[in-house]
Amino acid sequence: MADDSGEWTSAEARVERARGLFQSGKLEEAATQLRRALATEPDRGEWHHNLAVTLDALGRHPEALASYERAIELLPNHAHALLGAAQGSIRTGHPDQCVRYCERVSKIDSKLEPGYSMRIMALGMLNRFEEAESVYFLAQQYLSEMPLCLVEMANVLAQQGKFERSIWCYREAMSQNPKLLAVKTRLGIVFLRAGQLESAHQVLIQALRELPGDSATLLALGRTLEGLGRIIEAEEKYRRIIELEPANHAAHIRLGDIALRAGRLDEARSAYSLVITLGVTDAAVRLRLVEALSRLNLRNEAGRHLEELFGRAHIPTNSPVVEDASIALGAAGTAIDCGRPTVAIRILTASLKRHAKDERLVRRLARAQFESGDRVGGRRTTRQMLALNRNCMETLHNIALDAMTHGQLRRASAAIARGLKLQPADHGLRRIRLRIVGIRIKEYLRSTSRRIENAVKWIADRIKSIKRPISLRRS
Repeated sequence: MADDSGEWTSAEARVERARGLFQSGKLEEAATQLRRALATEPDRGEWHHNLAVTLDALGRHPEALASYERAIELLPNHAHALLGAAQGSIRTGHPDQCVRYCERVSKIDSKLEPGYSMRIMALGMLNRFEEAESVYFLAQQYLSEMPLCLVEMANVLAQQGKFERSIWCYREAMSQNPKLLAVKTRLGIVFLRAGQLESAHQVLIQALRELPGDSATLLALGRTLEGLGRIIEAEEKYRRIIELEPANHAAHIRLGDIALRAGRLDEARSAYSLVITLGVTDAAVRLRLVEALSRLNLRNEAGRHLEELFGRAHIPTNSPVVEDASIALGAAGTAIDCGRPTVAIRILTASLKRHAKDERLVRRLARAQFESGDRVGGRRTTRQMLALNRNCMETLHNIALDAMTHGQLRRASAAIARGLKLQPADHGLRRIRLRIVGIRIKEYLRSTSRRIENAVKWIADRIKSIKRPISLRRS
């Protein structure tokens, strides 16, 4: 077989050349040589494994996984090909497949730590926490030291909010293998999540000395400084990240959040708009942009973003708006303020499927329905609200206002009486009551005016009759 230079080269020579190219960092050329070798001898499992490793290094993970799987077909007991396939399964979003590959690895070689550590990771991703812990204890039976397992177990424990045990695992992992530098950053993040800000600060400063310029460490340190109230220093860390990685959306978001809280609305708007331009589709970021626009009185632009987010498409169950009732409440309130009550109804209806008894959501849904003109829905929701809390003043106010607006004065007065019995000084209900009094006075005067007018007309008619000639009565 002739290569590009016209020389005849065996498949083995191509594989050897690929090895040298890989070591010198010429990955594309190495992959080309391996593909040509496999075109000649396609059943060489070891070469498929080498190609998979090269493709992984190139970041072409789906192709790498296919090559690992082909290597396993040819060499079923190739432990490193199985580990590569396990890692590829994680990268391509198939943790359940990773678990199966790792189980095979441990049967072939019970001393290979990645066979346990990746299984713990995958089980954590699947929320199978008890199984993950069982694998951790299983690894202890075969391994005297297992820093990778400790790190993955720490991650799983942190995921469950078991911060103290997680901290112990991270520290033990670092004592067993001090070269695991990134673990110190993870430890700092767990301290941060646990609310131990001073400990987080100390650990992250140490991590930054060991990994200067590491964006994950700088980001965690910035968040810690925010928690400590050292906002200017936090901003410096985020700006440093952007100097190193101009497209780092997490740093832009943090700067936007600081600006939003400080009332620097134009700055917040710019930060969030840039993040969206960078391709971030996170609804939470778009909602922050909407808040900034709304506070800038750019309500048409804010409303457009809300329509794009929630106006037409189905709101997914994993949306932060659905999962977090407070976010749903804020988003719906902004939608109402921007003149999009129907959007607010969509948001609140979706969120109430998860938070059916959250009174704040029910109250705001009733308001959105009334403002959208859906009186039937609004009245139905107010009944639902009164079933949850029969003394809800906001609901009684809305019932009274809706009834008064549509001329149902008795119903309005009943709601007012009920509310003022609970809170006699309620300003809103007293204003509605005064408005009803005014309406009734007008009605009385109108009806009195009609009666007077009728009386005058009757008298005039009588006078006209008097003016007619009077004839003598016949005897």
